Amino acid sequence: MMNKQDEAFEKLSRLKVGALFMAMGTGKTKVALDLIASKAHKVDYILWICPYSLKNEIEAERLKWHPELQLDVVGCESIGSSSRIYMELYNNVQNSRAFIVVDESLKIKNRNAKRTSRIITLGGFARYKLILNGTPISKNYCDLWAQMEFLSPKILKMSYSEFYNTYCEYYTRGKMKGKIRRFVNIPHLVDRIAPYVFDADLDIDTEAHRQTVLYSTDILEYCDFRDELLDEYYNEEKDDLNFNAFSMQLQRWYTQHSDRQQAIDDLIRGIDDRVIIFVRFLASIPEGTHRITGAENNTERRRILADFKAGKFTVLYITYGCGAYGLNLQFCNHMIFAEQIWDYAAREQAEARIYRIGQGSDVYYYNMICDAVGLEDLMLKCIRRKSGMLDTVKSEIQKLKCDTKEFVKTL
Repeated sequence: MMNKQDEAFEKLSRLKVGALFMAMGTGKTKVALDLIASKAHKVDYILWICPYSLKNEIEAERLKWHPELQLDVVGCESIGSSSRIYMELYNNVQNSRAFIVVDESLKIKNRNAKRTSRIITLGGFARYKLILNGTPISKNYCDLWAQMEFLSPKILKMSYSEFYNTYCEYYTRGKMKGKIRRFVNIPHLVDRIAPYVFDADLDIDTEAHRQTVLYSTDILEYCDFRDELLDEYYNEEKDDLNFNAFSMQLQRWYTQHSDRQQAIDDLIRGIDDRVIIFVRFLASIPEGTHRITGAENNTERRRILADFKAGKFTVLYITYGCGAYGLNLQFCNHMIFAEQIWDYAAREQAEARIYRIGQGSDVYYYNMICDAVGLEDLMLKCIRRKSGMLDTVKSEIQKLKCDTKEFVKTL
């Protein structure tokens, strides 16, 4: 094992619960398997909860490092949607000495989600528990509450409302009432969770390079569409806009009414190597190209990835929702982001598919940006700040000292 993996194992092997907050690509899955193996004589049931798209990767890692372990690998989506599956797992952990791993633990950050409450309930029966994530916070510090609650209520020793009142300063009046203004007492929060957390950044000898590639749309047609869309989504009386839906429709329009695909094709020809292209919209994937979108079954997905690795084709399109988690693609070192997104965690996950342990070359990321359109610049700003969409938009509105409608006219 690498030094950081040794350190992680040394710290968490002495505990019954722990968090591996290790950057994507640092080998946290192997550490988790090693920790399970060290406790195997004390447990008789091992439940590994992860996004469904990760199941094949977990099985491959088990066979590689610890084929003697028997894991029950279950998609977190299934736990939330299927009462039958949940009750089967409930009976399994209730009647056994269980070790439960929650991989990509940001998937349980929403305390109100059914999957979160069910997974926390399952965790109450487990003898040992681990959570794994490269990005434990995607929006703000509140993302930590449910993750720590799963590990043990004794870590924070407070309900969510107590957590909110302890670490959040929020507005008490006006239309922002109840919204977070800023975070406070963070050193106290860090002290609470630090004994149970191992965190590590990725440290490899290669570099990551970033490049912006511009493409064009008809700006007059774009402005006409933007204004029509604004009339549809904007509530004048309340100065209210469903910005998520509005921005998605706007982005969908200008990516399809532009010379973007030509710019991507030109870029691919210049690279002359294997390239991964991340997209937000299925319509952005050209007909006849190789893809991983979630529509493929496990066998098809494995075949596509094997052929890509073998060099049978050189361009692979992947959707953020399907391919941003779990894929080990460090044999490739070029990645194009055809569309930008607001989600910092999903973007970081996507980048980590190629920038990880085992990558022997520098990696190159290309951001496709529509010139004269401000929306994707705003998305990149959101990613760089590691903030949420609404926080970024509010910050920009305050900076420009304008209302929502005026702000949209600047995009």
